[in-house]
Amino acid sequence: MRLDEPVEDGGTNSGPNPMQYFIASLAGCHNEQAQVVADELSLKIEQLNIDVEIDLDLSGFIGSTDNSNGSYKNVRLMTKVTGDVSEDQVIVLGKKVDARCPILALLRTSGCVIESKWSKR
Repeated sequence: MRLDEPVEDGGTNSGPNPMQYFIASLAGCHNEQAQVVADELSLKIEQLNIDVEIDLDLSGFIGSTDNSNGSYKNVRLMTKVTGDVSEDQVIVLGKKVDARCPILALLRTSGCVIESKWSKR
């Protein structure tokens, strides 16, 4: 796994930074949970498109405060589901996935505000 920072932050920009990996981990965890829950509910999902936006407070990271507690302020997930499913089934799927995704739980317990929207594509 290659990690780096942009040139303007002292890196060589040769790979994603740790925050980008964290966001990718959230999307990957959400995707994996969706596949498991869809199987449990006998739903036929063809594709998930997951958009993630995260608001960060980097004051601890850059040293203007003593710690990075509360760095993740808000997370917005917009998941569009393609497949032989109804809008109601997508809503049930989304509620179950949001409740079971461990990385989303980590953010939730840190005090981060989570907004998750699921819809049929």
